[in-house]
Amino acid sequence: MAERTLKGFRSIRDFIGFSSIRKSINLRSKLLVLFLALTLLPLSLQGVMSYAHFSQTLDKKTEQFTIDMVRQINTNLNRLLKDMERLSLLPLYDETVLRILRKYDGAMGSGTWAKSDDYQKMKLYTSAQAYDRPEIRGIHLISNSGILFSNLDSLAVKPVWDGSQEKWFAELRGTEGVWHLLPPHIPGYYVRGQEAEYISVGRELRDPGTLQRLGYILIDIRLEAFGQLLSNLNFEQKASLMIVDSQQRLIFEKTSTDGLSAYAPLLSHGKLQDYADNQKIELEGRSYLHVKHHSGYSGLSVISLTPITVIQKESGEMLTFTMGLALLCMAAVAILAVLVSYRVTRPLIRLKHHMIRVEQGDFSQRVTQYSSDELGQISRGFNRMMEEIHRLFHEVYMLEIQEREAELSALQSQMNPHFIYNTLESINMMAVRQRHAEVSAMVTALGRLLRYTIDKADRMVTLREELAFVDSYVRIQQVRYNGELEIIYDMEEEVNDCLVPKLILQPLVENAICHGIEGRLAGGSTGGNNGGMIWVSAVLFDQELLISVRDNGKGMEQEELDRLNASVSGQTVSGQTVSGQNVYPTANPILHRHAGESLGLHNIAQRLHLVYGKDSGLTVDGSPGQGLVVTLSIHLQRKGD
Repeated sequence: MAERTLKGFRSIRDFIGFSSIRKSINLRSKLLVLFLALTLLPLSLQGVMSYAHFSQTLDKKTEQFTIDMVRQINTNLNRLLKDMERLSLLPLYDETVLRILRKYDGAMGSGTWAKSDDYQKMKLYTSAQAYDRPEIRGIHLISNSGILFSNLDSLAVKPVWDGSQEKWFAELRGTEGVWHLLPPHIPGYYVRGQEAEYISVGRELRDPGTLQRLGYILIDIRLEAFGQLLSNLNFEQKASLMIVDSQQRLIFEKTSTDGLSAYAPLLSHGKLQDYADNQKIELEGRSYLHVKHHSGYSGLSVISLTPITVIQKESGEMLTFTMGLALLCMAAVAILAVLVSYRVTRPLIRLKHHMIRVEQGDFSQRVTQYSSDELGQISRGFNRMMEEIHRLFHEVYMLEIQEREAELSALQSQMNPHFIYNTLESINMMAVRQRHAEVSAMVTALGRLLRYTIDKADRMVTLREELAFVDSYVRIQQVRYNGELEIIYDMEEEVNDCLVPKLILQPLVENAICHGIEGRLAGGSTGGNNGGMIWVSAVLFDQELLISVRDNGKGMEQEELDRLNASVSGQTVSGQTVSGQNVYPTANPILHRHAGESLGLHNIAQRLHLVYGKDSGLTVDGSPGQGLVVTLSIHLQRKGD
């Protein structure tokens, strides 16, 4: 009848269109795609267009900023050079300076010394001009004969200098009194130890009346002065800014800390003059924005090379921000689409799940929430159908269950523990009548064992109860071995009420008898040193209960002990993982887990780990001929805690 009921359910399921419910997943997918298309496509299009417009605007503004920066640098540079030009003209308006220069006329390098009075006057003049000008290293007035007057100390410069030996000094000849900018050079008039590169503004000094050359003026400018003009600029990675003269000679260059000089590559390719003022170029495999501004006053050109990646850095950051915002919006839209589609398709999915569970045999399924639309009508019909199926199925299925329960009760009654206890009591009474005391003691002990294992359902017992069970087991073994077995208990009073797992000590005592001292029991005499001894002790140490079971058996070698402990703990010994299986020599039967054993050492260790965690455990120690001691470490727990 149950089969007919299930067939009826399947036909009804087909009638209401269960196959169409399976298509609800496709319906949810369609709704998701529709929602995502209507929201994400316009959002993505708007984001792409906004980013493209912003990126172009930002790149143009960055390029314009670089152009304005280069122009401003050239303006500041002109201001500095105009100041130097003015200083170079001042000696022509000082008659004292001109008169002193006239005294020391002659061929360059022919002068010997200057009068002290003339030297002091010239030093006062040059020092006044160089006062409070940290960018000036020195102002030097040089006569035609090479006599040198300077604002610097006499120990810093030579008194007489032959400029004809200096290549850079030759550029001043023939300039007809016009100021001239000399590129970085090392002047020869500084004494040894004072040499350094300087940029100099020089001029031939001619007599205003006769236009005859009286000498020269050289103003040495520190390279740091040009660096200060660029000190407020932030150089990005691989950026470069250089100043070149009309002969394409490098006057000054500033690069980023990790950048290389761009002057040499530009000069080697002959591209210092080829490029227009503002354009994008390729140099050493990298793209740069090349900005150049030429000064008609000084003849200097300021050239800026900025990597395109630096210019587009902010655009990249904007792209990252735009993508992150787009992903966030997409996630929000996707979540909203999922929620909407879920609310729309949830009744169908719920009804489908109910039907799947019914198909698996659960006829208690009911639809508890339904609307008033067509899906609500199907849900109400489903509930009525399930009530009828459940009624019919219950009539057949419950009859079968009652029959099986009756059979099980009959089997259990045959194994009633009272029947076993009464039988053992009858055997005990017969032994007493026949005055077989040993048989009576064994039967009594066996009864206690059965009551402890069958009647008591608790997983945790007191140590006193566990020891009583062990004592009953030992009594049976003592009768078996004719009194050659002796057990000694050494317990602190406060440990008797501590809770321990049930049947945790008896397997240890059994192992000690069967695998440790059985050989001694077989041939030894009663009692004495030749018999078997077992010591059971328990002490409290801090928050732990330590229980040890020791015997005077044959013991084990250290290597075997290591393998045994590894077996108990599941560690690795000699490259082999040990997990309590029979992987040891047969000389150590304590390691074997025979089918007849109720619990083994490995099982005891696992029980301790399960009950108390990894802090508790089991260890084995001993030596050959001295027996073994098994120690249990248990977290302290008393009855009633």
